[in-house]
Amino acid sequence: MNGGSGGGRMAELEVMFDGSSLTKQRSVESVSSSVFDKLTDELLIETLIRLPIKPANLCKCVSIRFRSLISTSYFVRCYLNHHQINNSFALYYQSKPTFHNMIRPSLMGIDIAFGFPIFESPGFSLSFLASSDSEQQNQETFQYLASNNGLVLCCAAMRRPIVYFVCNPLTKQWISLPPPPSNVKTVYTGFICNPQYSCNDDRKTSFKVVRIEVVKCESPRQLSGTLKLEIFCSILGKWAEEYFMSSSNLDHELFYGWNYRCPSAVVCDGLLHWDTLSNCGIFTYDPYNGECRTIELPREIRKPLWALKYCLGESAGCLRYANFSWDDTNYRVWELKNGGESEWLLLHEVHLDEMKSTVETINKDCMGLLSPHPLDQDVVFFWCRSSCRIVEYNMRNKILKLPCFLRDMKIISLLSPMFFPFVLPCWPTTVPLIKQHDLS
Repeated sequence: MNGGSGGGRMAELEVMFDGSSLTKQRSVESVSSSVFDKLTDELLIETLIRLPIKPANLCKCVSIRFRSLISTSYFVRCYLNHHQINNSFALYYQSKPTFHNMIRPSLMGIDIAFGFPIFESPGFSLSFLASSDSEQQNQETFQYLASNNGLVLCCAAMRRPIVYFVCNPLTKQWISLPPPPSNVKTVYTGFICNPQYSCNDDRKTSFKVVRIEVVKCESPRQLSGTLKLEIFCSILGKWAEEYFMSSSNLDHELFYGWNYRCPSAVVCDGLLHWDTLSNCGIFTYDPYNGECRTIELPREIRKPLWALKYCLGESAGCLRYANFSWDDTNYRVWELKNGGESEWLLLHEVHLDEMKSTVETINKDCMGLLSPHPLDQDVVFFWCRSSCRIVEYNMRNKILKLPCFLRDMKIISLLSPMFFPFVLPCWPTTVPLIKQHDLS
């Protein structure tokens, strides 16, 4: 944990979410027992499901009985049915270019767009990661790297050694990870989380962080036949190193140079997928079986040199690849089929002139692909460089429009902006406790 204040936060979280400190719980329990013990479990559940999601989750610290009821899958189902909650999402981006995509934690809330009020209160922020030292806090910056199942991976890249954090920006839970084996900053990163919502199961929420060092050389032929992966497992509480032996130059070319568009992996079907500037394909890693392979792109795809004209993403559990062809000025969207066995299905093809816009300031010639919509399989997000706006395109009606978000998304950048869809799970994901290490 980061500093003395971090230790205090961790102790508080242990009370609120893990129930490891029963002393404080019992003191609260003694006050509330006379009132709530008179209610049956059914009446208590009917009462608690009417609370907003964060207060309902925090009620776990009221008593052992509250924690037991709220942690059951039955309570979660009742809560979702009562509130008619579907997975909501937000888009984190950077409205202005910064050095190495650094952000100040207190300003993170400015660069998030959403259509769901839950992101307004208590707010989507990383300010709780800042140092307790006021002078350092004003200078501290972070990199937002990835998110999965409600948790976020970020790092304080300016520290030595590099410090990674895994946090829940809505519940304000966080942990710091021990330093990685190497202090290389330029890496491809992957983050995957398996949430566990019931305390009646022996399993706990777990996650893995994967780092792949970028090898700089004059040509792919100079690369060795081995890729080094550094992997942190929350269950083991430490980093491990794995080596992937390549049988061809295809995998080598994937990590030739550096692609600022995709330092983080796309998570789909329990696998990590990295796209690159290469024409070869998509590098895929299974973090649970330790297997690596390359998924070739469709033969019809030739990646444009301009990075704004293609993107890789996940939509409703499917891996998708979208690109723009300069030859015929068509946008195409592909989906990977058959469990990732390199079979791609062309879902959509549209000529630039066929795209109808409801926004006068949108110049279709200045649009760049950002990401598929994480929940709506008909929608793809674009960024219009001329108007500095994020727009969405519906593949069914071929209409371009501004997303229905609660705030305007204006991005001033010469390059394609950093863009991260954040999908909020139906129930808050708890950040698991790991063995703490000395970060000094």
